[in-house]
Amino acid sequence: MGEAAWTSSGLEVLGEKDFSRARLNRPGTVIVCFGAEWCPITRRFMPKFIAERGKLDGTLAIADITDLNSTLWDTFQIRITPSIVVFQNGEVHRRVDGKRIIGITASALRQLESAQR
Repeated sequence: MGEAAWTSSGLEVLGEKDFSRARLNRPGTVIVCFGAEWCPITRRFMPKFIAERGKLDGTLAIADITDLNSTLWDTFQIRITPSIVVFQNGEVHRRVDGKRIIGITASALRQLESAQR
């Protein structure tokens, strides 16, 4: 999945400039999938994440952490991609961390969806 594929997802692609330390620089609810282009599990997960648009209460976005030197890895303590962080008015509200080898399961996405109701 190259940059064009991230862009063609229809989701906003966020970079380091969109964050200030552990805050997202915007109001509202934003559900951010932290992913790396080189990660096959992230590539398999992205269509499932995109399919959640309209089911989850908030704007969906991708935080591109393809660069292993990105400060976002440490700032948000991302150990496995994909991982999802839900921000409300810039603050971390909830997160779903990916699991080694499997990423984020459909049941974890359903839990995220039900937690918003």
